[in-house]
Amino acid sequence: MIKLRYFILTLLLILICGSQSEAKEIKPLFGMYKIIYNEADDLLTQSWTSINMNDDAAKLYPKLFKSINEYDRNLHDSAIKRQLKYHEEAQSLKQEMPDNFRSFYDRNDIIVRRADSVVLSLLEMTEDYMGGVHGMYGYFGVNFDTATGKRLNISDVCNNAEVLIKAIMTRLHEDSPQSPFEGAEEHITQQVIEDKLNFTIDPHGISVYFNPYEIGCYAEGLFMATLLFDEYPDLFKDKYRQLPESYCQTLTRYDSNIVSFKNGMRNYIQLHIDDDGYYKVSCDGNIVGDKIGLQGVQPPILVHMDNGKNYLYIDGYVENRGRFLHVYQVGNNSIKLDWILPYTFKNIGPLKYETWWLITNPNDIRFDSNEPLGANEDLTSHFGGINANGSISFG
Repeated sequence: MIKLRYFILTLLLILICGSQSEAKEIKPLFGMYKIIYNEADDLLTQSWTSINMNDDAAKLYPKLFKSINEYDRNLHDSAIKRQLKYHEEAQSLKQEMPDNFRSFYDRNDIIVRRADSVVLSLLEMTEDYMGGVHGMYGYFGVNFDTATGKRLNISDVCNNAEVLIKAIMTRLHEDSPQSPFEGAEEHITQQVIEDKLNFTIDPHGISVYFNPYEIGCYAEGLFMATLLFDEYPDLFKDKYRQLPESYCQTLTRYDSNIVSFKNGMRNYIQLHIDDDGYYKVSCDGNIVGDKIGLQGVQPPILVHMDNGKNYLYIDGYVENRGRFLHVYQVGNNSIKLDWILPYTFKNIGPLKYETWWLITNPNDIRFDSNEPLGANEDLTSHFGGINANGSISFG
């Protein structure tokens, strides 16, 4: 029966695929930013994220802009509903257990896994606590066709359901050999058949996410299976294998991120944050540490330059000194600190809510500085680009 379902779904994927369109120049997106809304009282701490495109980007990609606005409205409505619900439940629990009550929390953030004229792929990261033994967390992929604004499912990206399922299972067993994954293949098969697989489209492949309890116990946590295009050249549609000459991707903050550079090899990058808030970053086992006491680090941004070099940007703050960027040059089995810049991708102006510029195009970025950039410059936001050596220019 499973074989028959594989065949039917694969045939459907082929029919959906149709003919491949002519290759066009792929360009990175620009003009994206997010706002993080923070609210807190004695019952609930809430933080949720809004995604936006500026007017210039909206004019170039009007259908994507419309879809982003709709997606953003849903984020807002969902956050308000959770706020009301959690407050009511927290108040009730506090009255019932006044001596043992712990404040609820509801946190949501969004990072950009890929952003170009083919795909905009976002990853929602959520965590909440509602009075139980422990909190809950999860990752959720949201993928858009940049030209049409359509939400993409796995059937839009892959050609063969059976190969996809086997590839996911192989990757899970290779990355977590100690986990039994009982019932995982049946669960994944059902997700693929129903076209509900939870994934993001990365620059060099896809990452599939399995939240706690899906294919393992809570203690095992979240599982991520990254399949690179070069590892399965016939599995993915050609459209999604095309990339700009230079591009950016944001990595998750606590996981081992599988990335690929221009040679197609599998590389591992991970950020490690200790109990004091300081970090170390590793690339394929090579570890380098913080130099100036950078804290509150944000999800790192990996930039692939058209000259073949790759730079990792880690954004954080130093107490009483302001925000800084650590810039690492990374490659196969190598990582080294090249720059410490007095810049940040956060708008450090007097705003009520946090605003972050989303770095998606190395040649078109926006950043703030905690030092004047010239004799006549102040500390306001600047437009600029990433130089061939990983530094940042403005003007």
